[in-house]
Amino acid sequence: MIVQVSKRRPFNKATVYEVNEDGTIKPREKTLVVEFSREAFSVADAGSVWSIKGKCKNISFAINGCVVSEDLIKAVEARLQRPSGELLARWITRNIKGVGDVKARRLVRAIDDLDAVVRGNDLEVISNVAGFSNELASNLIKGWLPPKYYEVITWLQSAGVEMAIADRITKIYGDEALERITGDPFILTSFGIGFDRINTIIKELSLSIADEAFLAAIAERVATDYGHATGSTAISEEMLISGSTTHCKALGLQPKNVVKSAIGRGVLVPAGRDFQLIGSAIQEATVGEFLRSASARDPGAGSLLAGWEKDLTQNAIRASIAQFERTLPFEMTNEQKDAVIGVISSPAAAISGGAGTGKTTIILAVLAAYRILNQGLPIYQVALSGRAAQRMAEATGREATTIAKFLANHAGSDKPSLPEHLLLVIDEASMVDLLSMYKLCRTLPKATRIIFVGDVAQLPPVGAGLVFHALENSSVPSFHLSQVKRQSAQSGIHHLATNIRLAKSESAFLLDPPDDICVIRETTEQALIDTFNACGGAEHSIFLTPTRNGKLGVDAVNKLIQSSFDNLELPEIRYDDDVHGLTKWLTRARRPIRLHDQVIVTKNDYDEDIRNGDLGRIVKVFDRPDNGVYGVIEIDGILKNINNAVLEKLELGYAITIHKSQGSQWPTCVLLLDQIATKMLDQTLLYTAVTRPSESLVIMGDIALIESAVKKGSSAQHRNVNILERL
Repeated sequence: MIVQVSKRRPFNKATVYEVNEDGTIKPREKTLVVEFSREAFSVADAGSVWSIKGKCKNISFAINGCVVSEDLIKAVEARLQRPSGELLARWITRNIKGVGDVKARRLVRAIDDLDAVVRGNDLEVISNVAGFSNELASNLIKGWLPPKYYEVITWLQSAGVEMAIADRITKIYGDEALERITGDPFILTSFGIGFDRINTIIKELSLSIADEAFLAAIAERVATDYGHATGSTAISEEMLISGSTTHCKALGLQPKNVVKSAIGRGVLVPAGRDFQLIGSAIQEATVGEFLRSASARDPGAGSLLAGWEKDLTQNAIRASIAQFERTLPFEMTNEQKDAVIGVISSPAAAISGGAGTGKTTIILAVLAAYRILNQGLPIYQVALSGRAAQRMAEATGREATTIAKFLANHAGSDKPSLPEHLLLVIDEASMVDLLSMYKLCRTLPKATRIIFVGDVAQLPPVGAGLVFHALENSSVPSFHLSQVKRQSAQSGIHHLATNIRLAKSESAFLLDPPDDICVIRETTEQALIDTFNACGGAEHSIFLTPTRNGKLGVDAVNKLIQSSFDNLELPEIRYDDDVHGLTKWLTRARRPIRLHDQVIVTKNDYDEDIRNGDLGRIVKVFDRPDNGVYGVIEIDGILKNINNAVLEKLELGYAITIHKSQGSQWPTCVLLLDQIATKMLDQTLLYTAVTRPSESLVIMGDIALIESAVKKGSSAQHRNVNILERL
C-alpha cells in the first residue's frame, strides 16, 4: 500500500492518506493510521510518501462519550518513496553550517539538478531559494560532497534504502560505497536488509551478480534463520542444503553448491563437522579465549592493581568467610563454604544450582570476603534483564545494572574506561546470549575477575548461544549447589521442582498434592477470578503462563481480571492526541490502564529509570494531563510520573509470561496450562515457573502438559553451538 503522511501522532503513529497509482488520494470511510518502526518514524514527516506492508485492523475508542473508529496498520515494512531528495537533504542538514532541516528540504525541492548547480558555483540560483543568503549559498558550495559521494546517495535513494541505513552505509564506506554495494549487494545484510529485499533491488536495478554471490547469500540467510529459530550458532551441511532448496530453485541454482560458495566468499567457516557464520565463529572464539585466559591468569598478572592476589591463600579466604558467617542468623553448609573458597581462588568461575539452593548467600559471602581481602577492588554487578538487575541490587545492597547499560557506560572510545582490575558478577547467567557475552569480553580488562551465577535448568538465552551451559564442562572452575534452602525438604514445591529438574514423572504425585500445591482443572472465567481472589489478588500472587495467546494466555487473563473491577468505575489514563485531543490510552493488547491496575514494564528506559519486567501499580490517574504527566505509578515503593515515554512501555501485569518471571519471587504463583502451549512448554520453562513461589503453587488447567514438558526436556539441548570447543 502507498500512503502519504498527513499528521504525525504520539507513539510512532501517523495519520495517513492512501495513495492511488496515479498519485490521487483514495477515499476511505475511516481514518487510516500507520504505526511505524522507531527508525522509520524519525523521518516520517508530513507530506512524505511511503510503501508499507502490514495487516490492517479496525480499532475503536471513546472520546468525550463519542466512539471513534479508525483503521490501524502496524507496518512490518516501510519504504520511503518520496521526496526523492530526502537523503541529500539529510546530508546537507548534517554537513552544511547554518542549513537546517526545513531549508535543506526546500532546497532539494526547488532545484531539480542541485549537484550541477552547486558544482557550477551558481550562487544566484541557490540564493533565490527562500532562506538562502549569499553566505549560506557560499557555505553550500564550499562544503559540497565529492562526486562519488553524491552518486552513492543518489543510488541508495533509487534503491529505496531507508535513511537511517543509508547514513550508516555512507559513514562506513564513504565514496566507495557504490562500488562495494553494486559489486556485492549482499553486504546490505550487515545493515539489516533481508535477502528478499536485496534480491528485489538487484532485479529493479538490473545488477549483474555472480552465481557464487547468490549461493553464499542464500547460505547466510538459511544459517541466520536457523540460528534465530533454534538459538544455534552452528548448522549442519544437511540443514544448509535443505534450507536452500526453495531459494535455489527460484534462481535456477544448485543447492549442493551453497556450502562451497559460502566458504569461498568468507560467509561460513567450518566448525567440526558443522559450519558457522563468520560472525558467530568470531564471537565464540573471542568469548572462549577471554574466559580461558581469565581462568588461567597467574596471580597478580595483567595489572599492578592485581598484586594483592599473590598473597591470597585459602586460610585467608576461610577467615573472611568465618567473619561473614557471624553476621548470618544461620550457619552456611560445607557445600556453600567450598563454593565460596573455589570462586575466590579462581579469577573466573561459575556457580550453578537450582532455585533456593543459596546462590544469593554465596554471592553475599563472596562480596563480603572481597571487602576483607581487598577493600579497594572495584565490583560491578550485571544481569541481562532490568528486573534481574534490580533484584540483584536489592539482595546484595550494591548497585547492579543490565548488561546493556554497563556496555553503554563503558564500551567505546568516548566512554569512561573501566579500571585495569575489577570483579564482575553476572547473575541469571543462563539467559546471557553469545552476543551480549562477546560485547562484555571486548570491553573488560585483562585482569578481570568474573563470576557467573545461574541455573542450567532454567531458561536458556532468548538469543543465540549457550555460554553458561558450556562452562560446567569446561576448564573454567564450576561449583554446583544442590541443597535447597528456600523450602523445606518436605515441601511439595521442592519435591515437584526437583523431579522436574531430574526428568521424573509427576503423574501420581499431582493426583494428591501436598498442602503447598493446589491443582485446579477447571479453567472457566469464574474459576480464574475466584482463584485470583482466593490467592490474595495482585498484592500476594501472580498468574504465570507460557504464552500470550489463547484463553489462558497473558492477554486474555489480564483482560478478564481487569474486567472483574468494571463495577468500580475506576478512572482511566488518557493522553493528548494531536488529532483527537484527550484520548483513552490503550495498551498493545487494546486494554485501558486504570487506577489500581497492576502493570508490567515491557522495555528498559534508563532516562525514566524503569526496567523491562518491573511490576508496578497505578496509584494516581489525573483528570487532565499535567505538563505531559497522566498519572503516577509505584514500582518497588518508588513513585514515578507517567509520561509518554513511560506509558508506551506499560502493559497489564496481573498475568505475565514465564519468561518475564525468571529472577523474581512471589508468595503464591498460579501456573496456567493450556493445550495451546504444548509446543512451547518444555522442561526449563516448567521448572522456572514452579520455582517462582516462596509459599504456595496453584496449577490450573491440563496437568498432562507437565508430563509432556518433562519428557520433552530442555530446548537448550537441541541448540547446535561450538562454544565448548573454544573453552
